[in-house]
Amino acid sequence: MGLARQHLNRHLQAADAYRRAVKLQPDHVDALVNLALSQKEIAQPDAAMKNVEAALAADPNHARALNLCGTLHAEHAKHIKKDGDPQAAQAAAQTVAMAYFQRALTAAPDNIDARHNLANSQLQAGDPEAALETARPLFAPPVAKRHKLLHGQILLDLKRYGDAFTVVDDLTAQFTDDVEVMLLQMALYELVKDHFAVIEVARKLLDKTPPNEYNRARIWNSLGGAYFQLDGIAAAAECYDKAVKLQPDHAEYQNNRGLAHAARGEKTAAEKYYRRALELNSRYAEAWRNLVAMKKFTALDDPDAAAILKLWQDDLDDFTRTKLAFALGKVYDDLGDHPQAFEVYDIGNRLKFTESKLDFDRYFSHIDQVPKTFTALPKNESGEKIDHTPIFILGMPRSGTTLVEQIITRHPQVTGCGELPCIEKAIARLEKRAEPMRTYPHDFLAIDGETLSGETRHYLAWVQRLHKLQTPFFTDKMPFNFVHLWFIKALFPAAAVIHCHRHPLDVITSNYFQLYASDVSFVYDLKILAGYYVRYHRLMRHWRDLFAAHMHTVQYEILVSDKEAQIRKLIQAANLPWHDACLDPKKSAAAVRTASIWQVREGIYTTSKARWRNYQTQLAPAIEILQAEGILDDELNEKTTRG
Repeated sequence: MGLARQHLNRHLQAADAYRRAVKLQPDHVDALVNLALSQKEIAQPDAAMKNVEAALAADPNHARALNLCGTLHAEHAKHIKKDGDPQAAQAAAQTVAMAYFQRALTAAPDNIDARHNLANSQLQAGDPEAALETARPLFAPPVAKRHKLLHGQILLDLKRYGDAFTVVDDLTAQFTDDVEVMLLQMALYELVKDHFAVIEVARKLLDKTPPNEYNRARIWNSLGGAYFQLDGIAAAAECYDKAVKLQPDHAEYQNNRGLAHAARGEKTAAEKYYRRALELNSRYAEAWRNLVAMKKFTALDDPDAAAILKLWQDDLDDFTRTKLAFALGKVYDDLGDHPQAFEVYDIGNRLKFTESKLDFDRYFSHIDQVPKTFTALPKNESGEKIDHTPIFILGMPRSGTTLVEQIITRHPQVTGCGELPCIEKAIARLEKRAEPMRTYPHDFLAIDGETLSGETRHYLAWVQRLHKLQTPFFTDKMPFNFVHLWFIKALFPAAAVIHCHRHPLDVITSNYFQLYASDVSFVYDLKILAGYYVRYHRLMRHWRDLFAAHMHTVQYEILVSDKEAQIRKLIQAANLPWHDACLDPKKSAAAVRTASIWQVREGIYTTSKARWRNYQTQLAPAIEILQAEGILDDELNEKTTRG
């Protein structure tokens, strides 16, 4: 009777039937396990645990009982809200669950549920290699949907995104519009930084109304993250608000809400949400990092500095230590303890660099092909008539692009749109949608004007969708667009290009001290970072020769010491009429989500000039490379004319 009702999902009635069976035979192991299963389904976890423990007392090697006991411990781990360090308590409960799953699998190696659950627990514990090894027998055809989902998630954690796309595409074809599949797809798009795709999948998921608040909050948070990375700060804030309302006890969502406030310069509100995140999880290093960025430390016994240092001395996983290193490094830098600051930053960089899967020789070779290919002005150009003209602000990261954007967006005819990925998305589309497939840069010389006009329309449609433009000009300050200046001029022949330049060692120092949200792994190794700077230097020298009349260079050090004259030149180069608002830092309405989030709101400042001199000894590997290239002289001044 109990089994029949259980199969019909009538668990309340099934539990009654199993109770009668247990009353007649208290040591009936299968009845105890089935009773516990039904109690689990009707949200009676304590009663379920009591009965499954009774089953194990009668038969310690009962595989179903062991597996169910592990499941109950795993579900308990998800709901732990212990003050201070919920992650540690959750990890402890998950370890207990994993031990039960392992015992179940040892008792019954063919138990599919135990194998799946053990692999999933190993994945949750941060060991995707072990999870893949455990789960491998589950992936032999035919593969059940839940096993495919597990396989996909394991591949995400292993950063095997190409293989993950294969699994996700197979799931999508087989289970169209399935919520679990779409959640996995959204997670994959998040990890490969395809923010536009995240928005599309998240919107579809929200239209489907996923059944539980956990998933709904997760979707709103992911949607907010995509808008945030695309500098759609207002839309991001709305999404984060919804995530926080659905799950107010989630530290990440509280932290992200703080980020949206910070991007708009709302310091008090940002701090409130960061501190709320830390109340929920005192080991949440991302919130510490964001909080540290807001203030200038003057003593190591500052309560925040002391808390960070205490946490630093704990046994931390690499992920947490990496993030915390960039917080503690900033504390030491503020205090003027430069050797200690660099030592801590270096730890963070080394840990972060281990995550990189990039073949830098191949990557640099690809950049080297750009000036060799684009040796003349574009023969074909977009002829699209446009109502909104971009102003491209580019250069090395941390070279002053955010400051320059803030100045330009004080002008009433300009909307600040931040770092738009639209140019690289256009390149990817033109590569993949051609038959045969094009390769950038070599195959782009022959692209016709009509195709280029189509990409101009596509670019503007996405910007309009994100920012609802109402001004004739807008900024695109993606720094890495310096690689694609030829293509930019083919899409937007009349667009102004502002190149931001700063002393090479200040650029390198500032990048090495910054943990980025985007995938810029070249910054986490001094030699590779210097090698990247060399490519930038060569490319800008080439563009200067090719586009001298189409590019204006802003030298950071001159801008901060000769503000008005340099700003007037900048506004003229941006093809804008002069407006006095451009001299007033309070006039900028552009949100800022980059590393310069608080500095640029102080207006133009000089404290970051020649900061590298505090770290000259530690920068020796980069200095050697830059001097060998002829970029720096013996006194570490720039030798060549700036691009």
